[in-house]
Amino acid sequence: MTEIERRDSTRTDPQQDAAQGRAAPARPVEEEIITEENVFDRPDETMAFFPGQVFRDGVVATLLLIACTVLSYAAPAPLAEPADTATITYVPRPEWFFFFYEQMLMFFPGYALISFGAVVVPTIFIALLFAVPWLDRSPHYSPMKRPFAIVVGVLVIVTVLLNMLLAVSRVINFPSG
Repeated sequence: MTEIERRDSTRTDPQQDAAQGRAAPARPVEEEIITEENVFDRPDETMAFFPGQVFRDGVVATLLLIACTVLSYAAPAPLAEPADTATITYVPRPEWFFFFYEQMLMFFPGYALISFGAVVVPTIFIALLFAVPWLDRSPHYSPMKRPFAIVVGVLVIVTVLLNMLLAVSRVINFPSG
């Protein structure tokens, strides 16, 4: 049998294969050269969310959980000494991320104004931040063309940072008993 006869004998008819329930033989696919013009002509191969992406997310979540567990056993959080209820020199302070909030209460002395400083002023700031997308309807993305959004953002950031610095300086300069 010659080379050509052998090649011809291995070829099959796709319709005949389909009628007999056989899959068509795989044909070599020519690789298309990707250029700047045709890079978006064909979408990338996609993957099903389930089970493909769910499995990947599960593996990463499990690895992060294991890492957190190992770190919590290797470097546990330090515990302070038990509270001494007989002392009168202890000054309670909030955690560092609430310093700005506590400092805001210092601007409103007296029992009647505590609720104003604790509830009303922070609510106004949060409502202002939520309202920025509706109040600033500019179609531009450039910060230079959106002065209202910049002013509101800078106002909130400066208020929080200034209150944080004032609270830290008050805590550092507090006379210890």
